[in-house]
Amino acid sequence: MSRPRPAEARGPRGARRAAAATPANPAKLRAGWATRFLRNVLLWLLPAWAVWALVTPLYNGFLLGAAQGLLHLTERPDVTALYRHPASLHDAYIARLDFPPARRLVKPFRVTDAHFHLVLAAALFLAVPGVPWRERLRSLGWALLAIVAFDVLLIFLQVKTVYATALGPWSQAHYGPFARNAYGLAWHLFDLPFKLALPFALWAGFNLRLLLGEPAPEHG
Repeated sequence: MSRPRPAEARGPRGARRAAAATPANPAKLRAGWATRFLRNVLLWLLPAWAVWALVTPLYNGFLLGAAQGLLHLTERPDVTALYRHPASLHDAYIARLDFPPARRLVKPFRVTDAHFHLVLAAALFLAVPGVPWRERLRSLGWALLAIVAFDVLLIFLQVKTVYATALGPWSQAHYGPFARNAYGLAWHLFDLPFKLALPFALWAGFNLRLLLGEPAPEHG
């Protein structure tokens, strides 16, 4: 009766089969996945930034139009207009058409500041190892839809905060203490912690199964 030979005696093919049959260390798998993920994020940041910079003028125009439409839903009559800055692709003006011409341009603001988090979101979703490209792109598409809705709401809150807090006696005459505090707090939360945390929250939501289990190491 023949006895089984050790892996060294079976040659390279037998050694590979024996190595494949050896259970992998979950901690090493997770560490390797995390390392590849961080590497991929760094590699994707520059291409994502380039695409974002290219589409920013078009996206700024879309955001101004969508936010203006949302503002008109809360106004009777419609008196808010969001104008692009004539000398800058990144800036815009909040205007009230019911104000005298000399005071009609209420406040300038930078539209691009509302959506730079798109760069981080794209890099995070495209960098995930162990996920086929079709699934990565599908998840990124849904995440971008959520971010677009967030950006429109952010500009809406910025305009409302200007109306409620930055126009002196006019603000006090048209907005009560509760509205002034509510709009101011909402805009500051959306503009700082929520805006920065949104890409990470969406990424974690779409990749929860990878975070809870062992990521598949075969995809780059």
